[in-house]
Amino acid sequence: MRVSLPLRETGATLAVKGNRRSDMHPPLRRMRLGRQPRIAWVAICAMGLVVGGCTRTTVSVTEIARATESSVPPTATAGIEPGPTLRPTEPISSGLAYAIAWVPGGEALVVRQPAGTSGSEVDELSSDQQGIQLTGNSTLLGSSLWVEIFRAGGGTGWVNSWNLTEVMSSFDFCADARAEALVASVTSALRERDGQKLADLVNPRRGLVFRLDWWNPDVPIASSEVSSLLTSPRIIQWGIERENNQPIAGTFRQTVLPALDDVLESDPVVSCNSLNAGRTAQSVQWPDEFTNINFYSFYRPANQPGNELSWRGWAMGIEYVGGRPFLSLLVQYRAEI
Repeated sequence: MRVSLPLRETGATLAVKGNRRSDMHPPLRRMRLGRQPRIAWVAICAMGLVVGGCTRTTVSVTEIARATESSVPPTATAGIEPGPTLRPTEPISSGLAYAIAWVPGGEALVVRQPAGTSGSEVDELSSDQQGIQLTGNSTLLGSSLWVEIFRAGGGTGWVNSWNLTEVMSSFDFCADARAEALVASVTSALRERDGQKLADLVNPRRGLVFRLDWWNPDVPIASSEVSSLLTSPRIIQWGIERENNQPIAGTFRQTVLPALDDVLESDPVVSCNSLNAGRTAQSVQWPDEFTNINFYSFYRPANQPGNELSWRGWAMGIEYVGGRPFLSLLVQYRAEI
């Protein structure tokens, strides 16, 4: 569901009840870094005293969001056959329920028999599908780990494990103290410039994926490379500036870390599964490829006198691997004209 807000709205918490989740009642979670984040909100949630937040939301902050979509650079598209740059090869647990990830809204993930892109199409899975069960069989084809799943209509088929994420309800995620601790540890690792500490917190299967604007392409960093990311001299192409189509290129330390510091060092407002945004002329949303991935958002309000566009935000996408939360995504949000 998309909800449009007038341009004059600034610093608003965009927490709107979604329509693709079964857990519709948890409250908006807000906290500030550097303070004890654990509060007695679960009871409030259970009583239904607060509506919104902790549910997957897609929000547009202007009426012209739809009109700008044609100018948005394409993100990594799953389409019929996903082709991520970075692919997990570690074993994937078969005793858990999975959901689809990295498939754009409105598209479907093809289920094949046998495994591999040359296999026959036997089924499709929608981009927001959950409750997928694995048979326990898997096969490594090149650098892609394919896993066998039970099909809803009977029989089995194969999908690329890149497009699967462990199911964690929004309610349970926002109540998970381990996810809160992960957020605090990631923030600490960045502040301390501790690459190894950061690497230990990153998804061991997927690595760490950046979007230096929610609409820019994925920039995947292998888990084995995260420990050196803070000091690496490697020039990375992070995407483009929407206003002038100029490329964004530079090292992580030069290009991305200052933007993270700008928010994380500002005592930002932190929310669970909802975004905060100030004034902007473009859309602000959690990418629909990540509908089944939970996140914490960090919002620094405008800090330049007379400039309502000087706000910035980040979102940390968190996935569970073997039932344990890990950092998978860092997505930047900022005002655009």
